[in-house]
Amino acid sequence: MSTLAEIETAIAQLPPEQWEEIRRWMDRTAPAPRCAQPTTAGHVDWTNSAAAMRRREPQTCVPAAVVADALAAVRA
Repeated sequence: MSTLAEIETAIAQLPPEQWEEIRRWMDRTAPAPRCAQPTTAGHVDWTNSAAAMRRREPQTCVPAAVVADALAAVRA
């Protein structure tokens, strides 16, 4: 029987499409989480919330292609 470390090492060596195949298999076979019941949120009054009302600086946008290239380089 393999240890968790051995399994993780083997999975890390697989190409991304096989990672996805493993993920789909795990999603099909894993038991449902106990907290799977839908929850309903009550009304929240955000008018006096400092978090919602604070001034935010503009964010730098990075094109998706740049992110994809960076991820591909890390995975190679």
